[in-house]
Amino acid sequence: MNKRKGALFLALCLLLAGCGQGAGAETNVETEIAESIGIQNESAMPDTEDADAKDSVSETGETQNTKTTAQEPETEAAVENTTEPKYLTLDISTMGEILADGDAVDPIGLTILSEEENGVSWANDWYDSENLSLPMIGTDWNSFYDDHYQYQWVDNELYIYETGTGNCIYVLDYPTDQWYINGNNAYLEDGIFYGASVRNGYAQSNTCFMFAYDLENDKLLWRSADQTYNSMNFVVKGDVILCGYGFTAEPDYLYQINRNTGEVIDRLSLKKAPDLIIEQDGKLYVHTYSYNYVIGMDVPNEF
Repeated sequence: MNKRKGALFLALCLLLAGCGQGAGAETNVETEIAESIGIQNESAMPDTEDADAKDSVSETGETQNTKTTAQEPETEAAVENTTEPKYLTLDISTMGEILADGDAVDPIGLTILSEEENGVSWANDWYDSENLSLPMIGTDWNSFYDDHYQYQWVDNELYIYETGTGNCIYVLDYPTDQWYINGNNAYLEDGIFYGASVRNGYAQSNTCFMFAYDLENDKLLWRSADQTYNSMNFVVKGDVILCGYGFTAEPDYLYQINRNTGEVIDRLSLKKAPDLIIEQDGKLYVHTYSYNYVIGMDVPNEF
């Protein structure tokens, strides 16, 4: 077992041991988890000869290895966690789509530049050849980052840490299929959390949607329509969220969702459902079960 895995295992054991021992114990455990997952991230890079692989669900119910090269975030040294995180169970149970009042947004112009059959190959094979990587930490596919936060899945809970300080500010619990909790599937900005609730399998009501949640006021703001999300990650581009949905014998689309309202504002038909999406140099690199797409982006001026 490499050093990083040992640290993570120790941290998880401490987390379980600390349950029910009071706020002080929870704070100590959260600090140790933060240190183990890569707030100080020198040990979080994958061993090239011993990298774990993430299994994603194919349209036929099979799994495929979609490991990509981890990229180390540029963070300051971790400091002791001096704040108590806010623990929230997000109530996203609704009967259908809920849209919020908000500014209208023009969709991004998307043009398919290339479409290649990949022979049902792994995402990392293609991404490595294009010098692309997801903003993951380590090789376990349960920790990732953006410009301001680091996100760590521990069992069914999502821990959110401030980049730089290492403070755990939120611990979130909300329903989503275990197949899909590991990936770049969370985004926090100005106290608004954007996430997804996914169920593996054919289309069912009240499943496979994105949502926006006001964490400070503990309130659901919007919930997109059913069957608009079952990709492993999503990309936030200005006021547009780019994500995917599809399944066997169901339409496969790359969706655009208005981040202000939850409304679907456009969709691009693909031959297979998007599973991973990376934006680089004004293009989207979309991996699917059996096709690789490079998609050009004509971004509106307001972005």
